[in-house]
Amino acid sequence: MTRARRTIRVVALAAIALAGLFVAYWHIGRQSPYVDEFTYTRAGWAYVHGVLTDNLQHPPTAKYLFGLAQLVVGEGVLGPRLVAATASFGTGVVLFAWLRRPVGHWGALLAAGLWWLTPRGDSPTWTDVASGTAARIDRLALLEPVMTFFAVAALAAAWQWAARPRRAADRTTAWDGWWWMALAGALLALSVTSKVSTAVLVLAVVAVPLLFRRWSGLVTGGVAAAGAFAVVFVAAYVPVGGTRAIAYMLAFQGEHDTKGHEISVLGKTYMLAPWWTNFVRVVEGVGWPAVVVLLVGIVAAFVVRPDRLVALLGIALGILVVFYATANVALPHYYQAWMPWAVALAAVGYARLARSRPPVTTVVALVLVAVTIVPAAVVVRTVAETRTTGYARLDAALDAHGVPRTDKVLVSGASQQAFAVFIGHRGATQAVQYGDYGVLVAGIDPRFPMDDELRALLRDHPDRFEEFRLDALRVWVVQDGLTIQRRGDTATLAPAAAG
Repeated sequence: MTRARRTIRVVALAAIALAGLFVAYWHIGRQSPYVDEFTYTRAGWAYVHGVLTDNLQHPPTAKYLFGLAQLVVGEGVLGPRLVAATASFGTGVVLFAWLRRPVGHWGALLAAGLWWLTPRGDSPTWTDVASGTAARIDRLALLEPVMTFFAVAALAAAWQWAARPRRAADRTTAWDGWWWMALAGALLALSVTSKVSTAVLVLAVVAVPLLFRRWSGLVTGGVAAAGAFAVVFVAAYVPVGGTRAIAYMLAFQGEHDTKGHEISVLGKTYMLAPWWTNFVRVVEGVGWPAVVVLLVGIVAAFVVRPDRLVALLGIALGILVVFYATANVALPHYYQAWMPWAVALAAVGYARLARSRPPVTTVVALVLVAVTIVPAAVVVRTVAETRTTGYARLDAALDAHGVPRTDKVLVSGASQQAFAVFIGHRGATQAVQYGDYGVLVAGIDPRFPMDDELRALLRDHPDRFEEFRLDALRVWVVQDGLTIQRRGDTATLAPAAAG
């Protein structure tokens, strides 16, 4: 390779990696917090202070890391967000290192770049900074980024066990390279004990020796992987109660899946998620242009010289897609779990398409990949403009409008959890049966539309309210010494109580 080509490779890698670092970390503390972040952050803080009973409906490893991060940077979501962002960036590093040998530098860099820079929001409003929606799920203190990193690293280690160059002397023992499978088992245990969803990837690890026809390795590698998995799994669970915690988690998740979780998809509300929900979430969170590019790349991977690598990535992707499509609970960020496999397959497909019939297929591949520059640029812009929004600013906004702190806030378009952490007992949802409120707020959650009684007040008495917008929220402050009196299902304007 000439010096010029080597320089081009280094410059391209550095530029994409720096852009990835920007997307991962810039203004990461300014993003409006999500409710689940507080849950996991507080649990992690409790864990490192000896209280090991919080949030046992999920495994503990990611929360251990969240707790340790808070010991370093202070209590709150910043430390855990840094953990999640680092895990996500690390996932791109692993994809690059893994794919360099089987698909080449540019294919590996494409995989890392697509992972680092394309959108992965949990709402179609991610492009609007004022909405408070994160453009990237992995900039939040959630369990998925940590789970995903360890899962990708586990499959990469298993692949290295099977595909690495071996000396002739190494082939005389069935235990050759067993440490790679032990590492794969340990990493998969760290993934599963961060969030249990990736337990299904055990099938992908088992598939590695089968794909390479390493029949003796199926036993020896399986023993090494299973042993390491067991050691790490037990080590993670013993502090939080061992089998008792596992039984509680399984019972909770089983009941949760049976009862479902209220969601809004395509304007309709469901308690049990339709099987196609996560596919809608992908389109909403990633965007049509990037989704089309990924799909074309995935098809190319299976059509243009498919091999063991494509088979393994396809198995991992297929297992996770089936798992999430058959679950009754489908929250907006769940699709994160299968995205690295989709990204890796697409990168493999484009790398091989580009080399199949040059220069025509090379140009086609470059044009299709170039489409992702636009959504990547939007992600960079959104990250650069990230700020705290919505309910986190409500108290200060009401202060600026002269609203006394004693005035209570009635909220529609949101669940109690969405705002309670910011305004505390001052706020209540419109489902409340009794109370006097000086402020009415309309959020954007379609599951909780404003009820007819409140709409009638705004329609019939517009002069009794001062209205202003706060990012995506609409706020009405009751004027003239009146309050909104909530009595059962009714809402009326009445003089505020004295004192």
